[in-house]
Amino acid sequence: MGSMRNNPLSLLNINSKVAILSHVSPDGDSLGSLIALGLAIKKLCDEVCIFRNDIFPGKYKFLPEYQQVEEYKEDQPQIFDFCFILDCGDAKRLGYSEVILNKSKKIINIDHHVSNTEFGDINLLDTNASSTCEMVYNLLKDFQLPLDKDIATCLYTGIATDTGNFVYDNTTAYTHQVVADLMGFHIDLHKISYHLYQNKPLSSVKLLAHVLNHMEICFDGKVAIITVEDELLKSFNISSNDVDGVINYARDIEGIEIAILLKENTNKEVKVGFRAKKDVDVSLLAGKFGGGGHKKASGAAIEGTIEEVRKKLEEQITIDLGW
Repeated sequence: MGSMRNNPLSLLNINSKVAILSHVSPDGDSLGSLIALGLAIKKLCDEVCIFRNDIFPGKYKFLPEYQQVEEYKEDQPQIFDFCFILDCGDAKRLGYSEVILNKSKKIINIDHHVSNTEFGDINLLDTNASSTCEMVYNLLKDFQLPLDKDIATCLYTGIATDTGNFVYDNTTAYTHQVVADLMGFHIDLHKISYHLYQNKPLSSVKLLAHVLNHMEICFDGKVAIITVEDELLKSFNISSNDVDGVINYARDIEGIEIAILLKENTNKEVKVGFRAKKDVDVSLLAGKFGGGGHKKASGAAIEGTIEEVRKKLEEQITIDLGW
C-alpha cells in the first residue's frame, strides 16, 4: 500500500478534542474499528472520547478496553475539533447521536459501504476494503502509528466478522496479509473465536430453532424469508440485536439466491436484512426502500407491519428480477 495522500491523522495534535463514533446496532467491524482507532488516537491526543449510541452487545465485551466506550448523550454540551464516524454509510444510521455532527468542527467519515452518502467534511471511502477495520489498519500503518496487542485484537475481530470468517467475496489477498501482520502481535485467537462463535446463550439457539422451523421459502426456492416479531423476542427473552446471524442460515440453503430477515422495530417500522450469495445485488433492492450496504449484505428500515413490508418486498423482487 502506497503512502496516503490525505491521512486525517496528520490533522491532529495533542490538544485536539476528538470524538469517535459508529452506527447504531453495532457489529464486530463497527466496535472493532471504534475501539482500535480510539486507542490509537489516545497516543496522539489528550482528549479523546470513544462513544457508543446503542447497547454494547455482550458477545463483544471481550474486546480490550471496551469499558472506555461511553454512552453518547444527546444533550452533551461538548464541542469537538474532529469527529471520526466509522463504518456508517448514512448519517441517519447514527440514530440520536446524529446531533454530534453539529457539535464537531470537522467530520471524518471512514467507511467501506458502496451506498455511503459522503456526509463527512473528509470522506475516506474504500468499497474494495474488506471492512472498516482494514481501513483503520491502513490509516495507522500509513501514519506509522505503532500497533499493539489490544489494537490488533480489535482490528482482527472486525475483519473476521465482516468477512464471515474470511469466506465472503470481500476477502482479498491483502486482507490475509493484514491479518498475518495482526497475528504477529500475539492476539489470542482462541479467546476471540470462543466469544464470537462458541459462547451463544441457550435461549438464542432455541430461538434459532424456532425461526428456522417457521422460515418460508418462495419464488420457486430462490428466496427464504425469516420473520421475527417483538412478541417472539420477548418469549425467548432475547434482544433484537442477537438475532441478526440467523439470516445466514437461510442464505446457506441450496438454491436460495436471496435471504430476508424481517424484524419488528417499532409498531410502524420493520428492520429488514438482505443476504445474497450469487449474482443478485441486494444493495439495489435495499436502496429502493431507502437502505443500502453491500452487494451481498444490505439492510433497510421500512414503514408498515411485517405483512405489509413483506408484500412490498415481494412485489419489488418481481419487478426487479422478474421472478
